Amino acid sequence: MKKLLEITVRGHSKEWGFEFFADHKYLAEWREDGLEVDEICNTIPQWLPTGLTGAWCIAQDILHFNWRRKQHDTA
Repeated sequence: MKKLLEITVRGHSKEWGFEFFADHKYLAEWREDGLEVDEICNTIPQWLPTGLTGAWCIAQDILHFNWRRKQHDTA
């Protein structure tokens, strides 16, 4: 199953993060090879008031669970 991941790339003066969808089964292999790859569970917009973060994450979990399952079952 594909999941939203982020790979961290270090430049000369900054770190960069790139999000991508990939099969979770390769995650251990990438990490063993020295790549810094993390799973992204939720994304929170800056405009969202702090008190609503929990509700936002719950809603996002529900929406992503249903959408991703349907998308991958048909692929």
